[in-house]
Amino acid sequence: MRAAFLMITAVSVAFSQSLSQSGPPAFEVASVKVSPPSSEGMRMRPNFITPTPGGVTILNTSLKGVMQWAYHMQAIQVQGPVWLDSNRYDIVARTSEATSPERLRLMMQTLLTDRFKLAFHRETKEMQAYVVTVGKNGHKLKPSEGDGEMEVKPTGKGLLVAFTHVTLSQLSEMASSPLQGVVVDQTGLAGAWDFTIDMSAAAMQTPSDREDAIGMIIQILNDQVGIKIDQKRVPAEVMIVERAEKIPVEN
Repeated sequence: MRAAFLMITAVSVAFSQSLSQSGPPAFEVASVKVSPPSSEGMRMRPNFITPTPGGVTILNTSLKGVMQWAYHMQAIQVQGPVWLDSNRYDIVARTSEATSPERLRLMMQTLLTDRFKLAFHRETKEMQAYVVTVGKNGHKLKPSEGDGEMEVKPTGKGLLVAFTHVTLSQLSEMASSPLQGVVVDQTGLAGAWDFTIDMSAAAMQTPSDREDAIGMIIQILNDQVGIKIDQKRVPAEVMIVERAEKIPVEN
């Protein structure tokens, strides 16, 4: 009888451990704080999200910005209270082992639920968007060799900027900020790519308004990368925030 009891106990413990291991991915340790305002004002302080294999460092970033990164969303796709875009936070989260960028995002989703009590639902809405396709003369992207993280940096030659290990999904995310809208990738191009962009021509022009600036960006991508961007109304997924705490759970 005792042997049977011990066996049942052992199985129960093993089952519980299995459930724990298969639960939502989470950081080993994480510090979450409200960003302190600087003497110049909170928005004057630098803000960034820097993922590494060992974790994520976030400085002076809105909760909306963190959500965008964690869920692969663009600004217009995250809807909720105004403070989501105004209140700023510092987050330093570390993993117990080297972790892929995509798993880091999943860990951040768990952190948002645990520390900010974030709750939301998704809806599909038709909205004006920028649809990315391959230009009529083909693209000018070079397949990336080997593995690596996305990197964007000056080449040291004039105003040439090198993009390496960039997926079309990541390129669409990057373009959403200067284009100020939803960017939908319909190129059908999988994998990671390398390319360079020469910003010297754009640097010599002064756009007259927002539409002019957007036109310059679209023209550069078309001419130099072979990517075409058109404005269309398409169905897009949005996140509707139902609840979130302004003050996160203490560390």
